[in-house]
Amino acid sequence: MEIDIELWVEELLREVCEKWESTSYAYAFQDWGFRVFSSPVRTNPDLMVIGFNYGKDDKPFSREEDSQLPEVHEYFCHDSRMAGKMRYLFEGIEREDWLAESVKLNLVFFGSESAEWESLDHSLRNELETFCSTKVNDIIDMLRPRYIVTEGLKVFEILTKSVLMGCSKPEVKIGVGGRNIYARSRYGHTEIIGLVHLARDRISYPDWNDIKKYLKADLKDINQTYLH
Repeated sequence: MEIDIELWVEELLREVCEKWESTSYAYAFQDWGFRVFSSPVRTNPDLMVIGFNYGKDDKPFSREEDSQLPEVHEYFCHDSRMAGKMRYLFEGIEREDWLAESVKLNLVFFGSESAEWESLDHSLRNELETFCSTKVNDIIDMLRPRYIVTEGLKVFEILTKSVLMGCSKPEVKIGVGGRNIYARSRYGHTEIIGLVHLARDRISYPDWNDIKKYLKADLKDINQTYLH
């Protein structure tokens, strides 16, 4: 039976809103609100982009707007630091159209700064992260993206080891200084690509150029994938 995606998204947003309301005053930054998608939603997108959670640099929370499906991609209407870095990267590999048409979300739907989230009461944090992980798994299984790019290798590790079951063993690329800068795994027909955090990590010119080279080689048009 074919599922109505709009109705499915409406139900998902309602459940997340109810979860956020149920934690009222349970943590100091609850007023940050929630956000599931930062872009329109479509099935079988070429690209899905997943970050950790949204913070003060992202579009401010609006209960009315964030309870509805976005009409435009936040990376092309709100100039956060991450949005600028991602646009610059995808322009550099001639895939800006993929980014513009991507489905964007985060592992955690509830807003905060990283330090605040890490300091959250352990049992409450575990409850919220488990709730979000289940929903992210459902989103990926429902929308079936060809590629997922994660904003940060921490997100890649959580996604491939905790959120999704059955991912292939990661292939890791090492950059200048011996640190990991790029990783790749597979979940069914979806290739998962992890990048260093473009807005938070210091990235040398050689590492940036290598990231561009790896990403451009990996993001193949659908007719190219049929040939392999």
